[in-house]
Amino acid sequence: MVKSGQAKKRLHSGHHTQWAAQFAVASELCKRGYDVSLTMGNHPIIDLMVISPKKHINFIIDVKGLHKPNPWLVRKKKKTHDNLFYVFAYVPKDEQNLFFILTESQVNMGIREDWKQAIANRKARGFGGEPVYLQAIKWKFAERYKDAWKSLPQ
Repeated sequence: MVKSGQAKKRLHSGHHTQWAAQFAVASELCKRGYDVSLTMGNHPIIDLMVISPKKHINFIIDVKGLHKPNPWLVRKKKKTHDNLFYVFAYVPKDEQNLFFILTESQVNMGIREDWKQAIANRKARGFGGEPVYLQAIKWKFAERYKDAWKSLPQ
């Protein structure tokens, strides 16, 4: 028998949130006429392989999911990809899903902004050197790209 605390912990696991986010993004893309294939976790940077509805352009999507409005942890890729997009999906239990659609260069810009802010915060507290840092996209930065589905290839 599962205790109530264990059930709550499992309900919002990172695994469940990520899968909910990937399926929610795939659903939204299909509603817009895109052909979508899921990698089922078998690729380190690609969650969805997509073909655009009008010009049949192939591109890939890295989905990042959250169930609470926190920063999305994301690393800058070592190699840039012309056809890589990110969808940051907010998939709360009892609210409407929200989607933030960014290009790889927009994500890299957000990571740089967050890094600069982390350094400024460290200096303001009187510390020198570089902070211990997890690369992330802040919620406020992502809001600029809410429902920016038109930034994807058509």
